[in-house]
Amino acid sequence: MKSQIILFLSVPFLALASSWVQPKGGIFLSPSYNYYNANEYYDNNGNKKPMGCTFKESEYQLYGEYGLTNKTTVTFKIPYDYLSCGGNSTSGFGDFETGFIRQIKKDVDYSFSYYGTAIIPTGYSIDKSLRLGYGRFGLEGGGLFGFSGKFGFVDSGIGYRYYFGYPSSQVRSYATAGLNIYKHIQLISTLNLQLGLGNGKQKQVGQNILLEPNYKLAQIYIGPRIIFGNVSFVATYQYVFWGENTGVGRGLNFSLWWNF
Repeated sequence: MKSQIILFLSVPFLALASSWVQPKGGIFLSPSYNYYNANEYYDNNGNKKPMGCTFKESEYQLYGEYGLTNKTTVTFKIPYDYLSCGGNSTSGFGDFETGFIRQIKKDVDYSFSYYGTAIIPTGYSIDKSLRLGYGRFGLEGGGLFGFSGKFGFVDSGIGYRYYFGYPSSQVRSYATAGLNIYKHIQLISTLNLQLGLGNGKQKQVGQNILLEPNYKLAQIYIGPRIIFGNVSFVATYQYVFWGENTGVGRGLNFSLWWNF
């Protein structure tokens, strides 16, 4: 069923890795819960079509950063997913990600950095029609830029992701803005763009299933951030408003941002 092939790709997480690094010994943790659903998909011409079932994902995720030095931060991400569509369902750990952020230059109000990430499959089956990932090792790297000031902050990044033994690599980018609304409240908005490059030859992955890697999507997250000292609560609404070979999805995301 094609809807089950493409919907794995339509649940990207809100980017957290930022151009600002942690101070040496500093720790940032962000536990989060993300709910996503879709009953339509964008075909390879960008037209909306019905799926025939409602795809649902609940994801529990832990993201973390540790200041190895004052210029280098190490990162990790661990997701656990529950997926369903019609009578099919699966659950388990998705791909584990670990990497680093290296600051190139900073001033009082801006920061330039670059990053690298390794994508590591966690042993899930790729024979299921609803799979937790590609089952392929991958690498991602790119640049980051952030600016902060009186009215809030802007954080952005662009990177290239390559999967070993799998056809299509991807360009991924994001821009997040935090607008100061009140003393302890910001409006958070993120624009996320992902473009499959279509390079390589299509190959079968799993039993009678082709996981479409050559997808494109643009989505937005928007919602409040409530700040309590070194802890923040963030709640955002997610919507995929354009795409090809991906789901017309929407969702809710709740997370804590904790620096210590």
